[in-house]
Amino acid sequence: MTVPKLTFYNSIACPYANRVQIALHETQQEHELVDIDLKIPRPEYYLKEVNPYGEVPALKTADGNIILESLVIAEYIADSNLDAILLSKDPLQRAQSRYLIQHWTSRTQPAIAKASLALDSPAEEAKALDLAEAELEKIDALLRKVNITKEGPYFLGAQFSYADLALAPFLARGYLLTAFHEESVQKAWDERLKANKNVQRFLTWRQAVVERPSVLKSTPSKEVVLDAYSTKFLKNRL
Repeated sequence: MTVPKLTFYNSIACPYANRVQIALHETQQEHELVDIDLKIPRPEYYLKEVNPYGEVPALKTADGNIILESLVIAEYIADSNLDAILLSKDPLQRAQSRYLIQHWTSRTQPAIAKASLALDSPAEEAKALDLAEAELEKIDALLRKVNITKEGPYFLGAQFSYADLALAPFLARGYLLTAFHEESVQKAWDERLKANKNVQRFLTWRQAVVERPSVLKSTPSKEVVLDAYSTKFLKNRL
């Protein structure tokens, strides 16, 4: 079953919009793409007819209904294209998937963001990197607990699913954690993760997710991401 043609309002550097892109690629859902430039005021029609807050992503259905918020949109697309099997039929697995997303959003991603901006002193930098590593270890433990049979690299095993899709944009932007630090810090961080036995399941999962064709098609270049990130988060530090 597929839904009629959709209109997807996107911004190339936005990780939340990337979630929807991945869902559309996974389901091969026909859609019209409308790019919204977040660096300039939103078009009047967008504020009036699509999202009064001017945020992306947004999805307009064939009958004109508007759906907002990336996770809601991605779930709608997955529910409307059951052949893609993005949503598990198992209530426990669905709950585990939602928990992984919530945990990453409320704990892991804030720790990563803090580490990426810990630029004022070596002590601040070291503390933030320690916290980020500890959070990745917690994600690793969760991955091991859910996929006990080790049938595949994804969160639920061999099948790429909603949880992988939801976090793929952030996994693909993993380089942001040290992107604005000295090059020596970047190299040391990569070696640190490789040597940490408590994040190996995480690294396997991350590699499988970011190399997924739908993720590769949806992920902007590193240059585009760094430009957007610098403009949004670093402009007040200069």
